[in-house]
Amino acid sequence: MLTGRMDTPCLNNIAYNSKQTTQLPAVPVLSIIHFTFHAGVNILEPSQLASILWQKSLKFVSTIPGFQQLYWATVDADTDTASQDQQVIVLIQWDSGHGWKLFQSSLGFAMMLGYIRNISNRCIQITLPANLSRVSFDSVLEIVSFQFSDTLPTAQVDQKSDFRSKWESTISLYPSNVTTESESELIHYCGEWLELDHPSEGQFFIGLLFWKSDTVGNQREANFHNFRHYIADLVKDTTGVVSAYTNHLNKVSFESATPEQFDTSPTPIAAQFETNHPVFRTPVKPKYNVDESTFSENRDQLHLESMRQARRTPPQRIAGGPAGSWYPMGTLCQHHLPRRQGYPRNPDMEWISFRAQLEDSRVTGLFEDLRRKLWRIGDCPDLFWGKDQEEEGGSDRISLFMELEASKGQQPETRGQFQQFIKEFSDRCGDAIHDLSHRRIVRPIPIFMGLCREIDITVFHISENEFDQRSVEYAFSLFKRTTHQQQRVQSIHSPWSAIKALSEGWLSDQSEQTDTIQFVSVFGCEKEGAREEWYSDFAQRAQTQYDLLGHIIDWLRTLSKHITIQCLRLENDDPWMTADKHAKRERPPSPVPPSIFDIPWANNSKDGFWHVKSL
Repeated sequence: MLTGRMDTPCLNNIAYNSKQTTQLPAVPVLSIIHFTFHAGVNILEPSQLASILWQKSLKFVSTIPGFQQLYWATVDADTDTASQDQQVIVLIQWDSGHGWKLFQSSLGFAMMLGYIRNISNRCIQITLPANLSRVSFDSVLEIVSFQFSDTLPTAQVDQKSDFRSKWESTISLYPSNVTTESESELIHYCGEWLELDHPSEGQFFIGLLFWKSDTVGNQREANFHNFRHYIADLVKDTTGVVSAYTNHLNKVSFESATPEQFDTSPTPIAAQFETNHPVFRTPVKPKYNVDESTFSENRDQLHLESMRQARRTPPQRIAGGPAGSWYPMGTLCQHHLPRRQGYPRNPDMEWISFRAQLEDSRVTGLFEDLRRKLWRIGDCPDLFWGKDQEEEGGSDRISLFMELEASKGQQPETRGQFQQFIKEFSDRCGDAIHDLSHRRIVRPIPIFMGLCREIDITVFHISENEFDQRSVEYAFSLFKRTTHQQQRVQSIHSPWSAIKALSEGWLSDQSEQTDTIQFVSVFGCEKEGAREEWYSDFAQRAQTQYDLLGHIIDWLRTLSKHITIQCLRLENDDPWMTADKHAKRERPPSPVPPSIFDIPWANNSKDGFWHVKSL
């Protein structure tokens, strides 16, 4: 029986996330990962963000303890007639089962989520020669998969050994027609039985052949034809044989990586990237650095300690710190991919923003007049506004939010009236206001809005590429998760939580015409100073904890052209707003409309039957 979950990568019948991983073999293990990307994704194209995230992932994987070497290449399109989507095969050599387990438990290639259509995450117990790179500097890979029935009994394990022997003896004949090894087109070959993730799976034998890249396709096909002839007595028992060739192999190894290729210095921030966000200015290093002091029992230990410090009497900090998290590589497999949380694209709250000097009594009066006009559109609608606390310079950044009733908000006359009020405000203020914009965001959670007097509005400016946007949703879900508490309680927030997610979604009705789409998140803070404390912790820890926090910064920063934040302190309701709300509460409820049973012409006669009077 397999130990652990039945739908996760396994080695020696032990799932990577089970409690029995201490029993994993100490022999070398080779991960074989087959990516199929969505249409249009090309990791070889430097201008694509997927290509940048691919290189960051390679850097990170090369720092995992137990890593020895990695080969990767795109699949030759001529051998893949079923799909034109780009496919990539990755071979990663681990020194032992422990290294394989660390890889599956780590971030791995999770930053490619959003671009991956399918993935196969498997392994075999084998080792590639350490000097392979010296003789295969210009090589391609042929991977051959032999499938056998899942009914192959344990008693026939000798057949597995026989097949392995015949594989080796058959392939050994390939270079026999040349005089020296250096003239051989076949550089190296090996093969082994694939590790099972589930007992009901079919049995697979995986053969790996490293060819010189100038080996012509028809010669390789002839070799494969001869190979099938030699093992015809065993191939007849298979349920399928598949062969695929790659293009030129790329190599990463711990020994051969140059400082320019795979150093672990902070990743450079793109010159065109701009941000005023205190977290996304942080330099981060793509390096594996998980240990039990920072992460154990599937929880961020530093976060838990910060929660304990916040609960002590007297408290040692204002609120709990960020809770690190990532998508484990083991959740990216042929059985499933991590579920992507789709965020709303139908925002329902108006957002008006402008820059002005509130000390100007004329602007202050006109702004209150605007609030009165907007207030009258609805029946005491949700309307709140605030000033950016972080804004520097001679003007204030003001934001006003208002939710129209669903029925009114969709009416053209209501929308037109709303736009007219904004235009009148702009015309009357003239040069006294700047950067006026009107957009729509997803409505914040009302119960939290009543508690939070400070809110952060973060805008991520993302390319219009569909898969970049999918990747953003994966990355932002992790960023949002850092605000949750990881204690053993049902609620994701507690009185000691520093920040609460109020809303998030894609922006609509953008006033400026750009080649980007905006993703907006709103976070709220109840405690004075908790926001600054939380951001400071996040930035400090991210510099040395790429797995827990740093990669989230790297991921979102890579996908964003720029990131802006407004830290608003919400103002109190205007006195007339408070009065109107009180009057609404005191207003008697509307009479209930009569039902058919209240209509006087429907009477119940003495005989027990209903009679309808003639009209």
